[in-house]
Amino acid sequence: MGGVLSGLLTRPEGRGRYNSAMKIDEELVARVARLAALELTPSETASMAAQLTRIVEHFEELRALPEELLPPAPPAPPMPLRADEPVDRYPGPLVMRNAPESAHGHFVVPRVVTREG
Repeated sequence: MGGVLSGLLTRPEGRGRYNSAMKIDEELVARVARLAALELTPSETASMAAQLTRIVEHFEELRALPEELLPPAPPAPPMPLRADEPVDRYPGPLVMRNAPESAHGHFVVPRVVTREG
């Protein structure tokens, strides 16, 4: 996880990236909630951090399984899955006439996502 979230996952000292279980702390949950425009109470944040940490720990336990116990991966399907042919998907003028507002062949909608501070 890089970018905005890098450095927020805590690992035991001396362990490399992706080599140990990560603890997802309340600070990380709060930051992701803020980025997703979610309003979590402190108790929801703490609960979410604990649940996500348990999920990550479970996956770490699964990683410890010897690969010999895993069945072989199925073969990939032949490519391409379908013919790549252009198709006109424009809904037509009727849809635009029924839209509350349109411009340049697109729907105009009110802005609902804003960035604060």
